[in-house]
Amino acid sequence: MSAVMIRCPRTDRAVSTQIDTEASVFHRLPEVQGRMQCPACGEEHIWTASEAWLETVTLAPGLPANK
Repeated sequence: MSAVMIRCPRTDRAVSTQIDTEASVFHRLPEVQGRMQCPACGEEHIWTASEAWLETVTLAPGLPANK
């Protein structure tokens, strides 16, 4: 599972919506508005699936995927 991410319009930082989902589910999300309290700026942001993306986790070279 991966975190659904959006970009804070005030700080331009990527922030988690605190929603974790599978890619197959994410790609079927409807275009409805979601609301979240932004950890980067403290303001409430309204977002839709078309503005969001799934967080990608990069592993350090040489480490097994299950660590």
